[in-house]
Amino acid sequence: MYSIKKTASALCAALTLSAAAFAAPLSPAEQCTELAKSAMVYNGWFVLPERDKAADNWRYAITDLDHNGRLEVLKVKYGWAPGGPKLFCQELDENASRLRGEIKLDGTDVPDLLATSDASAPVLVLHDTQNNLYHYIFEETIYHGEYESVTTRYALTFSGGKLTVKPLACRHWTLSGYDGSTEQHYYLPENSAEATKAIAAAQEKKRGTDKKSDAAPKNPLEIPVTRYNAIEQEAFPGCVVESVSLWWRTPDELKEAASYGRLSDALAQSFSSFTR
Repeated sequence: MYSIKKTASALCAALTLSAAAFAAPLSPAEQCTELAKSAMVYNGWFVLPERDKAADNWRYAITDLDHNGRLEVLKVKYGWAPGGPKLFCQELDENASRLRGEIKLDGTDVPDLLATSDASAPVLVLHDTQNNLYHYIFEETIYHGEYESVTTRYALTFSGGKLTVKPLACRHWTLSGYDGSTEQHYYLPENSAEATKAIAAAQEKKRGTDKKSDAAPKNPLEIPVTRYNAIEQEAFPGCVVESVSLWWRTPDELKEAASYGRLSDALAQSFSSFTR
């Protein structure tokens, strides 16, 4: 009887270990191989010309934004391209089946992730160790002619299969004089919770002031430069500051790699930049 129990226990332990091994995510190299297989097939993650006339304006990076061991294809379309900007994130599950990450906007349009990025640009990361969340900080600059621009600082978070974009603050730059002097003002985003509080506080203060005052009211959304420079720490307090690099690959680079049967290698190279 003891021998039978011992054998049953050993068999149960072996099955448990086998199940755990089976449920483990594939290695990054294996996942890149699976991504290569599903790239340019019908409804694959690679944007083919027949699906988008501006297919050459897409860029692709292999990431693990939520650090759960399952890789994603982060793909963006330039803001100045027809129909842009666009932003998608497609993740692999344990069985190497793609899941489409959704975009959840927080009072903003889709930002152009490549607006101020190089081909392999470092990105500031704030790691919320308590909730195991990773917030990626970007800046998008939009020029209004030669003499004016608006730079928006925002956070991108990928969690639970959803991509969230949250604006944090913006900088308004103007060339104000013929001598080359400039002005810069800093603001909270209009539709954020912080803006709602600031406007309510300004309205409350106004009720207690002299209504006959001719002084121009201060914009309740304007903040000092010191607050703008630390806005990500304010939005995500107590986070560990880290950094990654996104290696954006062009459609031509990926098509050439695929023609030589080396698409998985090109994807693995992109991910190697993210893991540095």
